[in-house]
Amino acid sequence: MAASAPMTTRLRRALGTALVTVLAMALTLASTLALVPEIGPAVLGAMLCLTLSRSQLEKDARGRIEAAIALPVIGLVAAGVGVLLLQVRVVGAIVYVLGMTASILLRRFGPAGRRIGALLALPFIALLVAPVPVPQHPSGALAAVPWLVPPIVALIAFAWVTLLQLAARAVRMLPARERSWERPARPPRAPGVPWWRLTPTDRLAIQMGLSLALAFAIGFLFFGDRWAWIVLTVVVVAIGNSGRADVLYKGLQRLAGAAVGTLLALVPLAFIVRPGVGSVVLLLVVVTVAVVAREFGYIWWALSFTLALALLQGLAGGADRASGAFLLGERLEEILLGAVLALAVAWLVLPLRSEDTVRARLVVVLAALQERMATQDDATAHQLRGALADLARVSPPYDAWLRIARRARRPRAARWIATTRDCVELGRDGADPEARKLLGAARRTLRDPDALQPALDAVRARLLGAP
Repeated sequence: MAASAPMTTRLRRALGTALVTVLAMALTLASTLALVPEIGPAVLGAMLCLTLSRSQLEKDARGRIEAAIALPVIGLVAAGVGVLLLQVRVVGAIVYVLGMTASILLRRFGPAGRRIGALLALPFIALLVAPVPVPQHPSGALAAVPWLVPPIVALIAFAWVTLLQLAARAVRMLPARERSWERPARPPRAPGVPWWRLTPTDRLAIQMGLSLALAFAIGFLFFGDRWAWIVLTVVVVAIGNSGRADVLYKGLQRLAGAAVGTLLALVPLAFIVRPGVGSVVLLLVVVTVAVVAREFGYIWWALSFTLALALLQGLAGGADRASGAFLLGERLEEILLGAVLALAVAWLVLPLRSEDTVRARLVVVLAALQERMATQDDATAHQLRGALADLARVSPPYDAWLRIARRARRPRAARWIATTRDCVELGRDGADPEARKLLGAARRTLRDPDALQPALDAVRARLLGAP
């Protein structure tokens, strides 16, 4: 029973999040269609609910206020980019690339910059599914100002997601949000480093810009109006990557999950001639599955998310058909091209070494563990949980590899992560002075990758009681 408790907790949390997301999406669709009886703005709202349901879940009051202020402005900008992509698509592609690149560069400006950058990316991603967020035939009070519709829709989606998440926490459908933890800030450039030396954030921004530019160019040249899935795949695989191993891992899972999701979408899309109650209900069911699956692996999230996006495009009139059949082969080709593009750029252009990223996370985890060993209080426990959660964001490729090859010694970062976690489990409730001394030595070896594993092994051995 004890072993199954964590899985039960994860499933309960996933089901609660899924229910909140689906309710928010349904209410946003209804609110938007009541405001503007056109499917384009409604699909934008639904897509924003799908992405906001996760990004807002861990935000505090300040983060939610920032989102409420920034989202309408960003929604307005994204709507303008959407119109450009339809009417002057080369210019629209250039602005899109600049916008997504800026969303990464904003991370250089601390926690607030990271939050605004994440918000900036949301409507831009939604544009790939809902390219016509501005109503084509507005009526009533909005007839003279159709450009106000996208920011209003963004606020509607944000309001429903926020209200339902707060209500779910009040009735304990969702767990209470823990005090937020921020990774210790590092200066954009270490003292003495020349101005032209690129930071990891700079590298990621350049990689995103180049891969998106190539995706748009290939899409426009060889796929006509059917370029969106190449760009979407590049964004999903490349955004937030932590190095080459992460891009490879996400690319393979995205490809496998999207292929199956696209195949499953073949049947319902064949029957979606126009939006109706049945197609909306099917979409909400798929979204429920997608949000639950997200908790248990990226490949299941990619599968369900792709299916949900295909249905959203079908509702928006963007389902692919040829002689009444869905062009499955071309969709898979676009997904494959997008994954290969993202991987090639991450691997060859200003690559970010995954091992360096892992060591940067281990610096924080080992420091937090040393504080925890010395001081058994809530603050150090919270700090250690946050550091471990940060490490978990870069560890999936290595965890997956160790599940396949348990005795593997390469890549060595996989062993670093596994040994560090063992040390945390053994030492979080206290340790003797010798173990703390060995941990300090291990922290000093983080600058020497060849010496790191023996130092971590020594800490673990001491915590296990070995001399």
